[in-house]
Amino acid sequence: MLLLYHEAPAFGEPEAYQPLLDQESNVEDPYQYDFEVQNFEKATGARIYRFRAVWGHLSRLNQDSTTTDFCPLDWTGKIQAQGGIVIIEKVIAFDKNDMIKRVNRSTVEWISNTGPHIDGVQLKIIFPPSTLDSTNVSSETMLRQVVFETKPFTRTFTIDELDSLNILEPVDRCGNGIAIASYRIHPYKPHGHLMGQWQRVPTDTIYNADSTAVRGVLLGVYRGIWYSTRGLASGYLRGIFGINSSGEKVFFGKYIDLNGRFMGILKGHYGDSDEETTAEFPCGWFRGIWVGKYYRLEGKLHGHWIADAEGHGYFMGNWKSDGKK
Repeated sequence: MLLLYHEAPAFGEPEAYQPLLDQESNVEDPYQYDFEVQNFEKATGARIYRFRAVWGHLSRLNQDSTTTDFCPLDWTGKIQAQGGIVIIEKVIAFDKNDMIKRVNRSTVEWISNTGPHIDGVQLKIIFPPSTLDSTNVSSETMLRQVVFETKPFTRTFTIDELDSLNILEPVDRCGNGIAIASYRIHPYKPHGHLMGQWQRVPTDTIYNADSTAVRGVLLGVYRGIWYSTRGLASGYLRGIFGINSSGEKVFFGKYIDLNGRFMGILKGHYGDSDEETTAEFPCGWFRGIWVGKYYRLEGKLHGHWIADAEGHGYFMGNWKSDGKK
């Protein structure tokens, strides 16, 4: 039973969560201190987004040198915010052969090759208000959009799609894919990301505590990281997923802050993807809510998951608060 009490930090399992944190490296992008960029960010009418993309062998979120069943893939590419500015905040699991560099203020590019693991980036994207900037190019006449381009996956996103973007797309039959999530940064509408491991386990029947009636069937567990609206790790989540007595695919879990303080109960539904993909592995979606103390609704969450033939999996999504935090 999920109770509204505090926990040990990382639910007493730091070894399970620390690898998720260690793979992310903060980047000191000089553009975040640029006077003109800061003015654009503060200007009335500016639209600001946090954009997170992770690619590679998604089901193997943690590095595993024993994994031999994978297909190496070249993800070298770039992202361009047409009519906007890109700030590099983090690189994810980049190794010594990977790199990221700036082309101009609207474009960054990278060299990335994945094997049994993943790479990724976290960015802040700023679209100035519809006025002339110092380049004398009016954003009113420029189509404001984001172009994400790699060899296995290329997509153009409109500025409105970035408001609450969440996709996961396999790109081959080896388990390689890409997950992208973004949200609009707004001081009165907190949003953030969440991500982690989605792990199938041997099927187990759950019974009611006071009877022999079947309560549901346990199919898997998940654990992950909760990111604040500033894009920083701010908590941990842990839970289960399976089928309830009504035949619905459901998940339940708990969210704590970095010190173990209770922050919320997570619950919702999940399912398989309705779209045809190139993947041989299962993938799908999840949607739900989280409630706080006294079971008051705190917000909503949604995202996608993917798992391999052995049950190892990955999930990534967005959360949004119903109130100001």
